[in-house]
Amino acid sequence: MIQDLDKTVEKILYDKGRMSRNDIDVSFDQPNGDWSARLARPTLNVWAFDLRENMKLRNMTLGTERENGIGTRRRMSLRYDITYLVTAWARKVEDEHQLLWRGLGALVQIPILKRDECEGALREQPYDMPLLVGTIGERLPNTSDLWSVLNNQMRMGFTFIVTLAVDPLMSFEAPLVLERTARFGQSLE
Repeated sequence: MIQDLDKTVEKILYDKGRMSRNDIDVSFDQPNGDWSARLARPTLNVWAFDLRENMKLRNMTLGTERENGIGTRRRMSLRYDITYLVTAWARKVEDEHQLLWRGLGALVQIPILKRDECEGALREQPYDMPLLVGTIGERLPNTSDLWSVLNNQMRMGFTFIVTLAVDPLMSFEAPLVLERTARFGQSLE
């Protein structure tokens, strides 16, 4: 689900921010010192760094589903906030500021993610998915502490929060790990 949110956010940034994939990269990697040392092109980094239940939207009532004349009571979906930090990376500060402003401008156009404009499993969300851009949160970490943990220089940036529903009875159909390693060379056997 989070990977579908990343794809949706990337699409918004490129489309609404009118950014060319040939000129600008969008990265969801942790912006640590090793990552930034490898950058070759201007990059808008969109790092998901916090995931926690939205207690204001918690619904402890049981929902009733009816099928074949039989009623079943079950817990309602839980709602979780995913918080992203958006920063821009380029050789010139002016380019970083322009890129950051484009990202901000793209995201503020979308107060609620519409299911039909989302990628993958986000289309099946049971509730609206609000997108809060640049708001002052009650639980955001101290940014200087965050950057010191990342072992990188502090950057100007903004946060945005997306709220997703999680069904407490969901089952998983996809593989757990999507990455594979191929080894080439001679075997010692």
